[in-house]
Amino acid sequence: MKRLLMLLWLLASPLPNALAIDPGTAQGWLEVNQEIIALTQGYAHLHDNAEGLLDLRKELRILLTDREVPQESLRGIAFLPVHDLAKQGQVRGLLIRLDPKDHRGIQVTSLCPPVNSRETFLTQTIRSSGQKLPIELKISGNRVTGEIHQPAEGERDPMGLPKLNYAVKFSAPLFHELAITADLKGKAAQDSPQVRLLREKARALAKGDFETVHRLSTKRANRQTQVFLAEAGSEAKFFAEKAAADMERSIKLIRRVVVRGERAVVIFSKTQWSNFVQERGEWKSDD
Repeated sequence: MKRLLMLLWLLASPLPNALAIDPGTAQGWLEVNQEIIALTQGYAHLHDNAEGLLDLRKELRILLTDREVPQESLRGIAFLPVHDLAKQGQVRGLLIRLDPKDHRGIQVTSLCPPVNSRETFLTQTIRSSGQKLPIELKISGNRVTGEIHQPAEGERDPMGLPKLNYAVKFSAPLFHELAITADLKGKAAQDSPQVRLLREKARALAKGDFETVHRLSTKRANRQTQVFLAEAGSEAKFFAEKAAADMERSIKLIRRVVVRGERAVVIFSKTQWSNFVQERGEWKSDD
């Protein structure tokens, strides 16, 4: 009898290790201009901001989507891999950003593909002004649970921006940004493979050698380059030469090169940096 009671207690009790690996879930919806999108997947990611480039002390990212995406799609500084997935129509949903220690302000981004591929996603910045924020959040060890809701009020925006209406409950395991594997300054930064690649890219741009630029860049960056070339037309080389000159000046101002496994960022200033990703073992420019 005692063994049976112990077994029943174990089955009824939450197991910390199981919670840590349980997949994230979401239950709710997002309405964009009268289209209802069911949100079923939940993800949580904490960036420690060791690079010092984020506006928040640390940044908690909660992703609520209509389908599964890689957990790695939340890694990075500002433009995250999930943004690129959304622009390609491979995912729709909400991306929420906030300081995990301060819930008085949040940013909510609608990850629905913009009409123009060069447009940014619609982002709401919601701050507390004596009123309760539309999010309830609980961070317990290695899991984030909560709910968020926001009704769309008033008439359609005069500039044509879509009204957002959403209500979602979520539960997701909490992942962290990869540990820093290199933090280079001075000569070590200038001699890094990322900065050497940046110099080669600057030389290629100065010559209008877009074939070399393509070889040095990630798939994501190359999609952006194709959009640029199509829009710039005959003036593409002129703009490339200007970009190369700006890049050469920036290289002289490099403060740090921070590497996290297969991702790296070359930091010129608090507001200017370049991203790099390893593809098949080779460093590529991701800008």
